[in-house]
Amino acid sequence: MSEIAVIGIGMGTREGLTAEAASYIRGADLLIGARRMLADIADPEKDTCEEYLPAKIAQAIAAHPDAVRIAVLMSGDVGFFSGAKKLYGALETCLGSKYSIRVMPGISSVVYFCSQLHMAWEDVKLTSMHGTSCNIIGEICRHHSVFSILGTEDGAAEICRKLISYDLNQVTVHIGENLGYPDEKITSGKPMDFSDYQASPLSVILLENPDPDLVVTSGVPDAAFLRDKVPMTKEEVRAVSICKLRLTERSVVYDIGAGSGSCSVEAALRAVQGRVYAIEKNPAAVRLLYSNKLKFRVDNMEIIEGSAPEALQDLPVPTHAFLGGTGGNMEEILRLLLQKNPNIRVVLNAITLETVSQALEILKKLPFAEPDIACISVAKSKKAGPYHMMMGQNPVYVITTEGIAAQSKLS
Repeated sequence: MSEIAVIGIGMGTREGLTAEAASYIRGADLLIGARRMLADIADPEKDTCEEYLPAKIAQAIAAHPDAVRIAVLMSGDVGFFSGAKKLYGALETCLGSKYSIRVMPGISSVVYFCSQLHMAWEDVKLTSMHGTSCNIIGEICRHHSVFSILGTEDGAAEICRKLISYDLNQVTVHIGENLGYPDEKITSGKPMDFSDYQASPLSVILLENPDPDLVVTSGVPDAAFLRDKVPMTKEEVRAVSICKLRLTERSVVYDIGAGSGSCSVEAALRAVQGRVYAIEKNPAAVRLLYSNKLKFRVDNMEIIEGSAPEALQDLPVPTHAFLGGTGGNMEEILRLLLQKNPNIRVVLNAITLETVSQALEILKKLPFAEPDIACISVAKSKKAGPYHMMMGQNPVYVITTEGIAAQSKLS
């Protein structure tokens, strides 16, 4: 049976190949890979094919039926942000079981870069910004070391400008360009050193934060938020509401009627790999939202100025929604949320009995599950001379529900 070897070629030079990979490449009938890889690895007499897209690679193999040993070259390691992940499916779809598939790992960019920096990499948070989105600021706030593959000339500069805007000037920045090649360049410094830096598109970055914020519980103190006179969901109610949302790290959250952004911030701190959309129509509140976004370094929080439901129309599909204020459009908002995601989980806060009654009537009409209703009554201490008095706050109703489609999956 003919064989396909998916080979990680490390940093791309002959010297960086494993002995197993070098031996297989010497004996291969056909080499397939991107131009840069073939130029550095392939011998002149070898039959080669310049392709890097999975479907095109599979088609190229099918177009060479006489090739018995085929080497598909992948940069770095085949298990580290590699095109190999999609290639396996393309090979099976296009070629079926005509070929056996062998996988040969290579040296990944993070392993090589950390070795050049004389650093261990076992505790490094691994990410990529090459063709994908990543909440790099959130990861830096949580980890001592964060590595990312870039892929654009201004990728490092963009990250450093964000670090400066979020007051993360203490972070040490290491940039690696053209790793393993004769023009390899490794530069270290602080964010301000790279705010206008133009790097090679073939670059990586490693960021060291000496003082990461590892707090994982909800309940940011009310006094920590910039508020002015804009309404804010209070700390204890906010903690229960966020708990009822049951967020995951990848949740996509709408905070409708975001106010000063206390719930948006708390949600963004939980859904570090997701996205939070803070929807607010009050210009004064919008200004506070931007200020609190910077203060709490929640780069995965996006502020949408406008009224719901109109402002929600073009946003990505949500997994969760928090309704702190609906501006009289509760039914229209809930209908749109269900249209976007029949499985959506919703938490709604209400202060008045009329709002509770309205919410229950609307939820009966729409395909939502039976709501869970909690009444939160909080009393806070207040100093009165040498004594402390407990002062009651307005009770808040926390109404939780989700689309019936989500319930049917659980039953």
